[in-house]
Amino acid sequence: MHAIKERNNPVPITSDREIVTSRLVNAPREAVWEAFTDPQQVVLWWGPRGFTTTIHEMDVRVGGAWKHTMRGPDGTDYPNQSVFKEVVKPERIVYGHGGGKEGGPGASFEATWTFAAKGNKTLLTGRMVFATAAARELVVREYGAIAGGKQTMDRLEEQLNHNQVVVERTYNASAKDVWAAITEPGQMKQWYMKEIPAFKPEVGFKTEFNIHHEGQDFPHIWQVTEVIPEKKITYDWRFGGNAGISFVTFELFFHGERTRLKITHTGLDTFDPQNNPHLARKNFQQGWLSLGDSLEKFLAKSAGDSQTADGKSVARALVITRTFDAPRELVWKAWTDPERMKLWWGPECFTSPACKIDLRVGGRVHACMRSPQGQEYWNIGVYLEIVEPLRLVYTDHFADEKGNIVPASHYGLPGDWPPETFVTVTFEDIDGKTRMTLRHAGIPAGVMSEMTGAGWNGSLDKLAASLKA
Repeated sequence: MHAIKERNNPVPITSDREIVTSRLVNAPREAVWEAFTDPQQVVLWWGPRGFTTTIHEMDVRVGGAWKHTMRGPDGTDYPNQSVFKEVVKPERIVYGHGGGKEGGPGASFEATWTFAAKGNKTLLTGRMVFATAAARELVVREYGAIAGGKQTMDRLEEQLNHNQVVVERTYNASAKDVWAAITEPGQMKQWYMKEIPAFKPEVGFKTEFNIHHEGQDFPHIWQVTEVIPEKKITYDWRFGGNAGISFVTFELFFHGERTRLKITHTGLDTFDPQNNPHLARKNFQQGWLSLGDSLEKFLAKSAGDSQTADGKSVARALVITRTFDAPRELVWKAWTDPERMKLWWGPECFTSPACKIDLRVGGRVHACMRSPQGQEYWNIGVYLEIVEPLRLVYTDHFADEKGNIVPASHYGLPGDWPPETFVTVTFEDIDGKTRMTLRHAGIPAGVMSEMTGAGWNGSLDKLAASLKA
């Protein structure tokens, strides 16, 4: 074996023989990628202002050819031919290019285009590297390459803006509630499209369903491409039998107790609206505006007083927020350690002689409250979600000492109390303190809602005192 001495090959400096054009485009990366690689879209914007483009071949794969002719405002043709060297969807394209004006000097270079996601926008950067600095100067002088590149970017952005619908609304609801409304199929059916068979906010999830409208069938095909829980979801939106592809992005911005929702639907012109008037941009615009109204009504109904099927009044969810002068881990333990929970469970002047906790999804919490007169009230809940130390979700029922669910009338309470309610508790770290938000959903309206609120507030006062002990 002979030792091999590695050579240190420095990266060549190309700044004197390259042209770089960059633009932050107001469209999702997936939509920009499609606009750049779909021949039907490329012809709408490629080239400086006043130019048109005819594509003879565009095979976007490694080794594939891209042959097109640009025609200038004076009628001069500019035939071009490129070969793709690298294609990494939706991040990067590299191709070798050759072309020029008929009867004029040619131009050869290697082009690299990168697509960087910046929220719901895209940083598009094109880098053309020539063999020599002189070759670069020739293209700048003869073809106005720098100005032409900027104009081409302008046309791309204009096309994308024309090709999309943007709707923004602010709702009097938390980001969690809005996220659930746009991602949980049971809720989506109530305000969005009742035909949706299933939906999951998971990259790669695909669903298909048909909507019959004005005597026509519209087979919908959706596939999720990006998910940032409670902040952003994007899915491509196609119609069966139509070659077009569009993208819908929902972005959530939380402002205090309210949530701003921005909906961006791009790629609408790919549906060939001239031959498919039902798929015209104006119809999508009207549709999203109408859906924004439907979502507002749905969220208001979910949060406000409503009625059950038998006509009984159900209050809006009881929401209580407290900030405790204690670390989040300690407050979490107060909710999940039975010995700690016994210190505060129950309204003011009540004690808690017994508490059992099986802290797992599907596990149960079974606790007793004893009044000053000695009467015992048992509750039982089943954990639906446990995210330590951030979030607890469980059902809530009246029970007996053995853990059997009993009606509210067992304890002399009105018969309109539902057999099951839901409790959600979230824990936020605020500079070493803990902001806890409790949401008790499904309780009856009126006096019972007020009594429940008073009971919780009394318990939470005791919780605050126990944290100081």
